[in-house]
Amino acid sequence: MEWIKGIGRLLLLLALQVLLFNHLHIAMWGFPMVYILFLISLSPRLPKWAELLIGGTVGLLMDVWYSSLGIHMAACVAIAFVRPMLLSNMVQDLERVKENVMGRTIGAAEYAKCVVLLTIIHHFIVFALEAWNWSQWWIVLLQTLISSAMTIAILLGYDRLKQ
Repeated sequence: MEWIKGIGRLLLLLALQVLLFNHLHIAMWGFPMVYILFLISLSPRLPKWAELLIGGTVGLLMDVWYSSLGIHMAACVAIAFVRPMLLSNMVQDLERVKENVMGRTIGAAEYAKCVVLLTIIHHFIVFALEAWNWSQWWIVLLQTLISSAMTIAILLGYDRLKQ
């Protein structure tokens, strides 16, 4: 029954991304990508292979929508790969967390650090692969910083509302 809720949460986040957050951008600099909340909040009890498979699937769904040829898939698989290591290093008693990773389950400070780091990693990969050229590296960094700030504000604001 829990997996049905998870699929519903994923579909809701993808719909919000496509229908709402695609239209909330700052010129060519800031693009909030809230769909990564699904990957960030996955249960820490999932096997690593399942996290990678889920990350690849979420990224593939976004690539199909954006016609971006694997850019989102690469970024989502990367954060699905890094997330278990990050959580095990940040959260002291991760074994006690039985449900999804949120501020109330792992602590607000740890959750905020996790959201910030995973968002920056994801956004940097997306914009670096999209640019495919380091001659204008400052654009990649600026897009990463502005988009990450927008996404982090939305994700942490949502977490505060859930508490």
